Amino acid sequence: MTLLSNQAKSFLRQLSRRNYAVNVYLQGASQSIPISESWRVALQAEETANDSDKIFTVPANTEWEILSILIELTTTATVGNRQIKVEMQDSAGDVIGSFVAGAVQAASLGRNYMFAPGLELMTVFVGIYLSFPLPPIFLPAGFMVRVYDSAAVAAAADDMVVQMMVAARTV
Repeated sequence: MTLLSNQAKSFLRQLSRRNYAVNVYLQGASQSIPISESWRVALQAEETANDSDKIFTVPANTEWEILSILIELTTTATVGNRQIKVEMQDSAGDVIGSFVAGAVQAASLGRNYMFAPGLELMTVFVGIYLSFPLPPIFLPAGFMVRVYDSAAVAAAADDMVVQMMVAARTV
């Protein structure tokens, strides 16, 4: 099969509400076959208290594109500098990508971190906000995103809320 010429090819990319789609028509020896893929934007959230180590697993028959990761960390009075890290892991838990926030967070503070493509790499908090740029990331079924305090100062006591926006499709 080959793609149709530019004049006959239908290549539609539409970002509308929570879906975007790509339609391509392939031409075989006897017929054209429409192929379509639809992505939907979805929120993956983990808001369990007293836990600063979160893992999100891509479901079976699904692929994710990571759009953004918002992390809200409220630390206890336990002394120590927390270091936020976002890891991409394969299905066996092997790290395939690692991204570390540009500043640490001390005890008894609340801070917000945003990891997303196109953001500035900040090394100093602006108020309570810090950003970190991510490259385009696509993860197949079984792969994981781990968000955690890599210093593990008070992993079972600090409160971390993670809101991750993904574009998901069935594969």
